Amino acid sequence: MHRITRSSLPAARGLKTGLRLAAILTSALGLAACQQYQTPSDLLFAPGFSTTRQNIPYTYNTPYDCRNFSGSGWKAIASGLVHNFGDQYRISQAGCFKTRSECQAYLTVMHSYIDVPRFMRCNPYTA
Repeated sequence: MHRITRSSLPAARGLKTGLRLAAILTSALGLAACQQYQTPSDLLFAPGFSTTRQNIPYTYNTPYDCRNFSGSGWKAIASGLVHNFGDQYRISQAGCFKTRSECQAYLTVMHSYIDVPRFMRCNPYTA
């Protein structure tokens, strides 16, 4: 038969305290991560971003507008189909960039908005 001695009791108390502290920290971090959501329906049904026509990035009348671009660089063309909760529409966007990495970054952003891409390409461009 195992006898509980006084020397093992402080270790058991320390373990219980450590487990409680771990549970409290885990709960606090879990609540902090979910603090931006107000209700369970927000968590389940809120899209990551809106894909209405007004919220899709565009380059017109910006420094990346091909009409105002001068010199040589890269032209990005992104087109495809967007689905937004039952709405479906086609978009096509173009932008001109000085470097190929900027052009690829723009296509990566556009790919997150376009659900069914039809054409996404960076081509060398000289204005």
